[in-house]
Amino acid sequence: MITYDQKSWKIQNQRIFILSAAIHYFRLPRSEWGEVLDKAKAGGCNTIETYIPWNFHEMNEGEWDFSGDKDVAHFFQLCADKGLYVIARPGPYICAEWDFGGLPWWLSTKKGIQYRSSEPTFLQYVDKYFDQIIPIIDEFQLTKNGTVIMVQVENEFQSYGKPDKQYMEYLRDGMIARDIEVPFVTCYGAVDGAVEFRNFWSNSKHAATILDERYTDQPKGVMEFWIGWFEQWGGNKANQKTPEQLERECYQLLSNGYSAINYYMYFGGTNFDHWGGRTSGEQTFSITSYDYDVALDEYLQPTKKYEVLKRYHAFVKWLEPLLTNAEQASSDLKLPSDLTSQRIVSPYGEVTFIENNRNERIQSQVYHNHSLVPFTIEANAVLPIVCNVNAGNYFKIEALTGRTTGFGSDEAVVYQEEGQRSSLLLQLNRKADIDCPLPNQFELVEEDRIAFRFFHGSQPQTVQLLFEDGSTYCISIVSRQSMEGNSVPLKKSTSIAPLKWETADENLCFLREGVKEVEKPLDFSSFGQFSGYLGYESEFYSSETKETTIVFPRIEDPVMVFCNHQFVGKLSKLGASSIDVSVKQGKNTLTCLVQNMGRYNFTQSIGEPKGISEAPALSGKHLSLLGNWQVEGCGVQHHLSQIPKIDGRIGFLSSFLNVGYDSAILVGEGVSRVNVNGKPAKMLMDNQTAWGKSSAVYGVADISDALKQGENVLDLDVQNISNIRRFDLYLFNEREQIHGWKMKSCAQLHEEKKWTLSENGDKQSVYPRWYKGHFSWTPDQGTIVKVRFNHLSKGCFWVNGQCLGRYWNIGPQEDYKIPASLLAEQNEIVIFDEEGLMPNDVVIHSYTAFAPLQEKQFVINLPTSQKIL
Repeated sequence: MITYDQKSWKIQNQRIFILSAAIHYFRLPRSEWGEVLDKAKAGGCNTIETYIPWNFHEMNEGEWDFSGDKDVAHFFQLCADKGLYVIARPGPYICAEWDFGGLPWWLSTKKGIQYRSSEPTFLQYVDKYFDQIIPIIDEFQLTKNGTVIMVQVENEFQSYGKPDKQYMEYLRDGMIARDIEVPFVTCYGAVDGAVEFRNFWSNSKHAATILDERYTDQPKGVMEFWIGWFEQWGGNKANQKTPEQLERECYQLLSNGYSAINYYMYFGGTNFDHWGGRTSGEQTFSITSYDYDVALDEYLQPTKKYEVLKRYHAFVKWLEPLLTNAEQASSDLKLPSDLTSQRIVSPYGEVTFIENNRNERIQSQVYHNHSLVPFTIEANAVLPIVCNVNAGNYFKIEALTGRTTGFGSDEAVVYQEEGQRSSLLLQLNRKADIDCPLPNQFELVEEDRIAFRFFHGSQPQTVQLLFEDGSTYCISIVSRQSMEGNSVPLKKSTSIAPLKWETADENLCFLREGVKEVEKPLDFSSFGQFSGYLGYESEFYSSETKETTIVFPRIEDPVMVFCNHQFVGKLSKLGASSIDVSVKQGKNTLTCLVQNMGRYNFTQSIGEPKGISEAPALSGKHLSLLGNWQVEGCGVQHHLSQIPKIDGRIGFLSSFLNVGYDSAILVGEGVSRVNVNGKPAKMLMDNQTAWGKSSAVYGVADISDALKQGENVLDLDVQNISNIRRFDLYLFNEREQIHGWKMKSCAQLHEEKKWTLSENGDKQSVYPRWYKGHFSWTPDQGTIVKVRFNHLSKGCFWVNGQCLGRYWNIGPQEDYKIPASLLAEQNEIVIFDEEGLMPNDVVIHSYTAFAPLQEKQFVINLPTSQKIL
């Protein structure tokens, strides 16, 4: 039922162009699944792609959950009910900016496990996962009761940098053994028997060349066409990919022969609860929103990219027989400089794609069948010129230089930028009268050939062909701007503020049930906790009152530090860090609070120990090693922010002085490529990936074995590295490490709290606190509900008992989604704020949604015909 050749996919022997929307069922409530699928279909998509996160369904070992918002079978059934094909991507690793790349947190407690490999322990648990998820996919295969047409094996495995043929084959064979019979696909995976896709945003020609070189019998497809991008705490707003750029790249895909596109994302959604992950690097934690700046926003509302793709999909659907049976052909057009062309041909016609690489609009012309056909192309755009395509029994389109959503049985729409012109050369199959209102014009080229010159003004116009049998063909001439006028702006309906707040202090007392006593701090997994918050506390003695530097040899999340129950600061540098603390003579108490900000989802070092995992040490020392580097044999000093170009294998050297310390941790970019006193750094974590080999990578190394007293020499390999932003050394003595710790889960919603009424303007010291408020809501106030945590610090929040995510007021996220399906007439919001800042300016907004999507209707009063043919 599902086959393919070099040109396209076929379903029941009919060629099909795959237009797939990436929609993750796990990033929106079940109550919204139907709406988002309807909008994707209305936008022209014929397929839905989703990852399946293993950890979402097996939160704790052996406890499986496929109910409610986790009912993936229901999601597949909805797709089938709505006539949408499905691409299933079950992993077991999925990346997806999702915690641990979809792997369950508890896997990291298994001794000797090697993730994403043929190591037996890992495969043992993969088999248990496959026993649960593959039968669900099996039931919904197109060959059985559903619409699943492809299943992906693993995900981006070759970009992981550790090829393992046996592992990939094991996964493939495991799916076959569990009755998967639809085609297998991979992206950067390359396993026999699977169709290989690529992932990219631009330069589709390069990816097409790679696919053509490696595969002679497979269609070209992009599994992740990155039309937007995710965002990280403290980073920039990721809205750099404009609708105009999206349109250009879409037509580039057609010009290079792609016949399968999956928009990643089409709808992004939300990282509710604590599911947001961490990409390669140090401070690279995903924000709660996964809006992704794509076609349907986080609140399921169409964007300008939705309109771009809707028009593009209509064009693709019109030319589907051509595009799915096409071959690349030479193009001999004579074009102005900065214009290039690519041409595809098929039995159904041909398309020439003109590309404008200038930053300005260009007017030119092409010759077609002895006729001059003018065209206009916008700056940095791609214009498809359609040639020799039949439009029913009425006429053949010899050349069209305007954009179109397709020529149907009796009507068409041709559009261009407002104020611009386009051309249409037709060969009629029968005689017709022509109604062509000014400012549009036409002329008779030959007895049965007509050349139109359209003007796309602010007011739509209609050109009519009136045939002898009484039938009429209408061509609407419109501007792109008028076609994008379908949506009603989002209207603010209600501001639900101010709220009356109750407050309660977080209980950081370690003298009660639930406290675990350990010799050294444990990471989250070793403690037995998926995410959220952990508290750490220990006592140490000082012989005098003094200032001391406490070194934390291994941390992978920001840490709040208290000494003697007074807040002393936050550790924001990860890997290892240090803080200066005033201690008193005698007994002191060190308390730490850590929020798990997400496990790595894309790096060679997945499975890092979250939280604090090594004992902090007193009387340590921190050195920044960014300065005072020199090329071997040269006296000029360099800073790592401006690394000189070094040819060959000449050393790039620096040194530091060690007096009295026996332990050292090196953290920062470039660490995985450094020698210490002639010995390679012993890596604890190296976030290098195949996509990042040419840049400095973040790593953590224990260099204690290479450390010596006095001068220590560092030799850094800086080939292909132009700058390094962090290179820190932490020195300490093993005997100064603090042992004997108490640990407990913190920031637990269900724990009993002593609530008191919070007074506006309360001045409080930095201390983690809870806030609780109530608000009323009815659907007529709007079904799009957002909360903004103005002037709070960092934490998480719950609405009606459900955790809706982390918040952190360092940007770029400002608004946080509250699903309307969670709300009743009376509602409760609970906030945990790490610094205990007052929630006086927290505000909840409710908005009305866009009006239902409607097709644009053009009502035209036709003037008298210019000329009769």
